Amino acid sequence: MSTRGPGRDGRRSREAARIAAEQAARRARERKILLAAVVALVVLVVGGGIGLQAWRTSRAPSAAPVAAVDEVAQTVADGQPLRLGSDAAPAKIALYEDFHCPHCADFEEEFGDVLTRAQTTGQAQVDLYPMSFIDAGSAAAANAVACAAEAGFGQRYYLGLFANHTLEWKDAQLLDLAGKVGGHPDGAFSTCVTTRAKNGWVTSINAAAEKNGVTGTPTMFLDGAPVAIDGLTPEKLQTLVETAKPGNG
Repeated sequence: MSTRGPGRDGRRSREAARIAAEQAARRARERKILLAAVVALVVLVVGGGIGLQAWRTSRAPSAAPVAAVDEVAQTVADGQPLRLGSDAAPAKIALYEDFHCPHCADFEEEFGDVLTRAQTTGQAQVDLYPMSFIDAGSAAAANAVACAAEAGFGQRYYLGLFANHTLEWKDAQLLDLAGKVGGHPDGAFSTCVTTRAKNGWVTSINAAAEKNGVTGTPTMFLDGAPVAIDGLTPEKLQTLVETAKPGNG
């Protein structure tokens, strides 16, 4: 008959403890490696997102759509919109937009061709109220489009701003856009942009919008009546423009 000595049992206990400790240490190392990999992935994704956003907002503007609209320089007056299209057009449209408003960018993508075509064919005149309640870029862009209007290329500049609506609209971008749309990026336009010469007008447009009961963008009126944008299609808008009667505005 054999018996186990206490020494033998002690060795077995120590061996089991050592194995358990090694396993725990290995699991801890694996968790650290996994955590480091997750952190690295998060940093990569966040850093890439920040880098992409920085590029999207700080890059130079791209070329803008070409609109075959006859333009003349116009005097910008406080509280008064920019006038796009012929005074003889039967349909009178008032359009309130912010150049950094994503819904306005969507509106322009869907309905911009209809409005531009209506102007080129003499069907519609658009009174543009560039509001600026979103950020500093909104105000800078609104100031610049007024400068462009006085320089004789407001319509093209307006289209260019929405074609590049994700940009910050720093001075360099605003001046660069003028050349991209066939305007004049130097001289009086450059001074007007960099000195924010039309800031008073920008503020007055916000006040005019409030006075006219406009609380958000985009907002559109046709011959003085509000147009419901929800449910509107380019075809419906075209029909509304075509059936407008002279003198209803």
